[in-house]
Amino acid sequence: MKLHELRELIKLVNQSSIEELEWEKGKERIVIKKSEPAAASVTPLPVQTDEVDQGYRQAAATAETATLAVEKEQETPAPEKTPQLVLSTSVGLFYTQVKVGQTIKADDVIGRCTVDALQLSSDIVSTANGVVAEMLVQDGQLVDYGKPLLVVKPQ
Repeated sequence: MKLHELRELIKLVNQSSIEELEWEKGKERIVIKKSEPAAASVTPLPVQTDEVDQGYRQAAATAETATLAVEKEQETPAPEKTPQLVLSTSVGLFYTQVKVGQTIKADDVIGRCTVDALQLSSDIVSTANGVVAEMLVQDGQLVDYGKPLLVVKPQ
């Protein structure tokens, strides 16, 4: 494996939620692990009883406000068509195959994620029907699993 390929793998692991990457090809074997964060100790501060009572009063007032908000939400009809997000099902550099304003259906290929160093590539398919309203990532941007890629407005 070449040095620039190794650097790309390290960059991929650092910028994603992957904790460990193990890659083997022939006699070459590479394992990249993220270091664990240092443990932080938390010392609780003593709490005054007046502060506790005031906290209970604030929580009760917040609960009443939340109940009123829920009742108002139930009275107003919810919008029928809310925009949906299409999420990445892979890790790598995302290359789009759709444009804003284009009509797509569920299971249409909307782009491709690639990891050049590993020579891996996978299609990303839409989970929604509608019109592409907004692209949330740029072409060639590194994406992680579950990252929102685009907004689809149902028709």
